Amino acid sequence: MSKVFFSIFLFVLSSFSYAASWTPDLTVTKIFTEGKTDAVIIYTSGGSVYTTGCSLNNWSFSADSDARRGRAYSTAMAALASGKKIRLWYSDTCGLWSYHQATSIMLVK
Repeated sequence: MSKVFFSIFLFVLSSFSYAASWTPDLTVTKIFTEGKTDAVIIYTSGGSVYTTGCSLNNWSFSADSDARRGRAYSTAMAALASGKKIRLWYSDTCGLWSYHQATSIMLVK
């Protein structure tokens, strides 16, 4: 009987877990910094809706420091200027303006 309760407990607990992953390769189509919050906003193509309720191919990047936000902006600008692709690390939450919330960025070939 205790195994049954333990199994039910694990099932309930697993329903509260959050998904986090890298996107597939995305093409940056537009980028800017939002004036009020200084958030980095990235528009992409080649993606999908990864979290229910978030906008397709729209990303808000949040950083815990100005230096990190600057590096993320520079990485996205490098991808836009060079035509290289990026990957974004996301969890299953929507950020600013119901955009996907990204916390890391990777430049890829």
